[in-house]
Amino acid sequence: MLIEIHDVDHGGCAVITGPSGHRLMLDCGLSYDRSWFPSVAHAGERIDTLMLLNLDEDHCEDLHYLIESCSIGAIVSNPTVTAKALQAMKAENGMRSGVKMASDILERFGTGLIGDWNHGLGGVQWTAFWNGYGVDFTDTNNLSLAVFVQFGDFTILFGGDLERAGWRGLLKLPAFRAMLPKARVLVASHHGRENGCCDEIFDHCHPQLVILSDGSKQHETQETNGWYARRAIGIPDYTKPASVFGQPRRKVMTTRCDGNIMIGVGIDGNYVVVPSKRAQTVVPRTTTSTPFNVFAGIGSAVLTAY
Repeated sequence: MLIEIHDVDHGGCAVITGPSGHRLMLDCGLSYDRSWFPSVAHAGERIDTLMLLNLDEDHCEDLHYLIESCSIGAIVSNPTVTAKALQAMKAENGMRSGVKMASDILERFGTGLIGDWNHGLGGVQWTAFWNGYGVDFTDTNNLSLAVFVQFGDFTILFGGDLERAGWRGLLKLPAFRAMLPKARVLVASHHGRENGCCDEIFDHCHPQLVILSDGSKQHETQETNGWYARRAIGIPDYTKPASVFGQPRRKVMTTRCDGNIMIGVGIDGNYVVVPSKRAQTVVPRTTTSTPFNVFAGIGSAVLTAY
């Protein structure tokens, strides 16, 4: 399985490709600075399932063009958020093009689970959890999906834009709590902002690596790298020389500093991490099942975990 977490500033866009080519896209944010748009990068391709973790513009800004340029088998969002609910939440500030398209889709189909969303993805499985609109929250952030994506013995958790209260709402669900210990990589919620930091999550979840999909620092609430690092185990960083204490470990990565972040996952759970902004090429020790072929020709540094 290949996971690509794209550098789209304070937005979100991750693409997961299974061993048979099935494709799962989580959010469709874009970057004007780098001229990167999912609708262009994947033009003419099939997105088997598109998941909108949060119905805010930075998570669905390219939605209109993505629908035009790609074949989309299913669209998944919080099923308690109808078009009417989304319009109510956006009444004060209005809707830009991406959210307007999401609203139009919900208006037409009447649900947040649209199309063949339950089909197989070539061994890649996902499980989504959400809080309920009106019952739990009436803001888009805390109605974000929390999505576990599994392949073999590897699990990654995407937190959307959940804030502390939203995480605490999900922690009331036994099934959600049961999934947390499986997460080896956490994509931090709300782009690493302070209001997404929830201590109670780490009573159950002990990730090896935390990834922040964020842009340039604009707020003090982005100063959370250290907070997450204290709660992560770390993975060997082969971009740096070993010391007498062994290989240095990396606990937090950000798209702001590391660029696009790619993770190649073997069925045995071994994985390698390649950040695009690293120049040195290092190939770590690995088992034969770790999919180095997915990185052929990239020429970037490699981090790894076992």
